[in-house]
Amino acid sequence: MNNSNRMVLATYLSLTLLILIFTTLYALESPALYLKFGVRTAMLLTVLILRKKFWTQRLLILAFLCTILSDYFFVFLRATSPDLPNRELFGMVGFIAAYIFLIAAFQRRFSFGKREVLTLLPFVIVFGIFLSLLAQYAVGFMFVAAVILGIVLCYTGMTMVSTLYRGYFTKSDAWLIAISGCVLFFSDIVVAFSIFHPAFKPFLLWKENIIWGTYMLGWTLLLIIAGEEKLTLNSSRL
Repeated sequence: MNNSNRMVLATYLSLTLLILIFTTLYALESPALYLKFGVRTAMLLTVLILRKKFWTQRLLILAFLCTILSDYFFVFLRATSPDLPNRELFGMVGFIAAYIFLIAAFQRRFSFGKREVLTLLPFVIVFGIFLSLLAQYAVGFMFVAAVILGIVLCYTGMTMVSTLYRGYFTKSDAWLIAISGCVLFFSDIVVAFSIFHPAFKPFLLWKENIIWGTYMLGWTLLLIIAGEEKLTLNSSRL
């Protein structure tokens, strides 16, 4: 990890802590929501500024951009226009697009054999269990979007974990990618409960802190990937 990445890691872990503090103090009121959206916007600006050598890193720009669009609906408009029709649906569409870009970024040396099936299976099982628990609360386009997002999320998780054995990225970076994929998968499962399950819709401090702690960690790790100078085993690869 180079010096700029160490600075990125320290900065955004500190900002994550600040988000958790503001969430504790202000719950879902404007100060906490504006801080969250501001930090996420800063992450997009950071990924734009970082020097990028590989196509994977350039594709991450598009993934970050899509998440900012989602955060606009999930976070910013929650402060300014919380009753906007289909606000959460538009946010989910943005995350579907973001995960598709993550798949494109990390699906190097593509194969789909026994290892990939075994890697995918835990994601599918977990998603299937939680879908069965939430299906009765999701209707219409929200249900369709949730299923599509879940399928894409499972494949994204598998793709990111598969970097550990596909031999394209360095081992240390593959671990960061894999951890990010698992953390983001877990974060979105909690988000799904927050959106659909009546018991989880109200503000719960522990729930919000889990969502934002894991969400920020996952994308901070991807910021580090975006700034790596020796991302692949052959550093001349683009």
